[in-house]
Amino acid sequence: MSTIRRNKMGEVKSKPLNLLWVTDLHLDHIPPEKASIFIKEMANKNPSLVVITGDISTAETVDKWLLYMDRVFNCPVYFVLGNHDYYHGSIKEVRQKIQQVSRYSQRVRWLQEVGLVMLTPNTALIGCDGWGDARLGDFDHADTKMSDYLFIKELIGLDRHQIKQVIQSIGADSARHIARILPEAMNHAQYIIIATHVPPFSEACWHQGRRGDAKWLPNYTCGALGEVIQPAALNSMYHQFLVLCGHTHGFADVHILPNLHIKVGEVEYGNPIIQDIITVY
Repeated sequence: MSTIRRNKMGEVKSKPLNLLWVTDLHLDHIPPEKASIFIKEMANKNPSLVVITGDISTAETVDKWLLYMDRVFNCPVYFVLGNHDYYHGSIKEVRQKIQQVSRYSQRVRWLQEVGLVMLTPNTALIGCDGWGDARLGDFDHADTKMSDYLFIKELIGLDRHQIKQVIQSIGADSARHIARILPEAMNHAQYIIIATHVPPFSEACWHQGRRGDAKWLPNYTCGALGEVIQPAALNSMYHQFLVLCGHTHGFADVHILPNLHIKVGEVEYGNPIIQDIITVY
């Protein structure tokens, strides 16, 4: 995916890549014509690759929009799924459908399926969906009622204790995925980009200029993932970690550690935007 060249000393170098990052597109909230125009605008930026950190659409159309991107872009499109991508469907069925899209399309790839992606000889990309997993904050006494509980098959009709069990299990699955592939990424690269939907740390949970409190943190952070990433960064200051995520719709740009940087995209429903174009060396 990158062009390899050598400097005068014979060391291998790679041509810098332009990583276009978007999150929380919610294409179901805008007319299809507007959604198509936005996707084409992204493609017209001529990125080297695209990273989407979840909430692309809903269960009925997320695969269709990914296949549309497969036709529009001339570069790889790496994505993770968000909670909204399962609305009006089931987690199991959507994942089966997206797995097929990822395996048989030309360019779009689900990061939870593909594992480690070496962008350059020194930069790796990995990712997982994540989930608001009730590990941070006070889920048992929070009165926050997520639409997830009404629109995702696996959560409909459950009491609060049952919901907690399900979302903690999903969060743990994402954390185990990263725990499996992170050592390999660190063996091959100094710079690690981690794409996920839900912020793994409370410090990055912001909305409308306010940091999430004990009531909001359970549904807007993935504590299990943070428990994997932070020790890895703490134990190896040689590596640099950049976490890209969304979900809160609130901007955050935080250094959890000197070598652990997290960026969260700020988005309004009905108005998808390009969050950043990141130069990757």
